[in-house]
Amino acid sequence: MMNINFNSDDEDNPIHAALKKFLIDCQVQDLKEAGKTEEAEQLALKNVEQDLSAIEQEQLASGSNDENYTPDTVPEQCVSKTFDNYADNFDQHLTKQLNYAVPLIIQEMVSKFTEGRFKRLLDLGCGTGLCTEVIGDLVLHKTGVDLSEGMLEKADQKSLYDDLYLNDLTEFLQNDWDERWDLIISGDTFIYLGALEEAVAGLAKNIELNGKVIFTTETAADEAFSEKPYVMSNRGRFAHSADYLRKVLADNDFTLIELDEITPRFEDGKPVLGLVVVAQYNGK
Repeated sequence: MMNINFNSDDEDNPIHAALKKFLIDCQVQDLKEAGKTEEAEQLALKNVEQDLSAIEQEQLASGSNDENYTPDTVPEQCVSKTFDNYADNFDQHLTKQLNYAVPLIIQEMVSKFTEGRFKRLLDLGCGTGLCTEVIGDLVLHKTGVDLSEGMLEKADQKSLYDDLYLNDLTEFLQNDWDERWDLIISGDTFIYLGALEEAVAGLAKNIELNGKVIFTTETAADEAFSEKPYVMSNRGRFAHSADYLRKVLADNDFTLIELDEITPRFEDGKPVLGLVVVAQYNGK
């Protein structure tokens, strides 16, 4: 696989700070489970210093004075570097500590709207392969794409995919591939994209006629979207409004089949607000 080199400036990126904070939260939980309470408390206290919201930090970095300012995406270097560091403990943290439900939610949607088996699966932001693991029997050929080399190495060890690509999903979708996919899934990847127009246009470019797209994202109360149809949380992730998802899909010739509220995970003992989307491509 390719090597990724990062500039030292990445450490100063405000959104990277939010993602780094998430990693420290995971480490705190590990220490608690190991009975190292004092070390956990010290690390948690240190983490409080990074609790300035990602939006406020991004405002400072950009020079924006607009309190409603929201960036359009999380820089790919931030995502790849964070998840490279997270790869070794990714599966355990999500499933055991955060009650991560996205793979089973996607499995339910695939089973609900499947007649027979799919020929070709594209798993965008595949990570270690948690989603493909639970639907693999329903697909003949599987392709995974992720920004994190560490995550792809873990996925490769599971022998889940026929092809793995180290790439940003929007860049990947701009390529002219020899074949299209009849099933595209993306579990908790659009939460690192604010504006979805380019990504959804890429989905339309790469999916077969009548093919299915299934993805999850996070959402928030309606009043959060008064200025923009997406907002960033202090965890460095985006939430999207349901109306925005409907519009961007319709603009790219997708018919919405299902849009349901979900709880993708729990954080600090509280449910995270999420959405699962199932759409069918009816374009050219």
